[in-house]
Amino acid sequence: MSSVASLGQTDKWLRVFLDALAPAPCTMSIVFPTDDEIRRSLNGYGSGGSIHMKVQSAAQQRQLQYMRPYLAHWAGDRESDAGKQDAGRRRAAPHVKSYIRFCDEKMDSVDWAMVTSANLSTQAWGAAVNAAGEVRICSYEIGVVVWPQLYSAAAMVPTFKADCPPSTTDSVDGVIGLRMPYDLPLTPYKEDDAPWCATASHTEPDWLGQTWTV
Repeated sequence: MSSVASLGQTDKWLRVFLDALAPAPCTMSIVFPTDDEIRRSLNGYGSGGSIHMKVQSAAQQRQLQYMRPYLAHWAGDRESDAGKQDAGRRRAAPHVKSYIRFCDEKMDSVDWAMVTSANLSTQAWGAAVNAAGEVRICSYEIGVVVWPQLYSAAAMVPTFKADCPPSTTDSVDGVIGLRMPYDLPLTPYKEDDAPWCATASHTEPDWLGQTWTV
């Protein structure tokens, strides 16, 4: 995710949004780069100019507090790589809005995936029906959704640095690949991890020796 807007001071909207994406109970993760991952990205701080999550005001801090359990690293390479499947994009900062529903928590099979212009915001997705039966829609968005049956396939599986599943996959003719934009399994934020904020100054130099001043 490259942009998270104001969602409200409670997680009400986020819960309704999650229920719409996955009617059955599930675990949601929001993959968003930390300030450290932006510092170490290909263009350093220059990569972060179009990646947005505001965390400065009291209201924004309250939003961050309820979102923190959902946040996961983009690169996730500060920990051991043991068991990681490398998508090859750790240093490429994410200007992408993708939504993926996996079949289960093993994340080895995909129900559906979408690449879209819609960031995580009430403006992009609208608000759910209220007591008066009204739906608030703020903007037009466009995206592409794929799922296994669209290609007459029995299953869709995540692939890494490749478009197609490895030939060793059983019944490969009935399996289609989804090229992942990030590594799996995901790495949750730790308590001291901070999401990148382009509207705040960053005095610690990036790998190019640059600082970020606003």
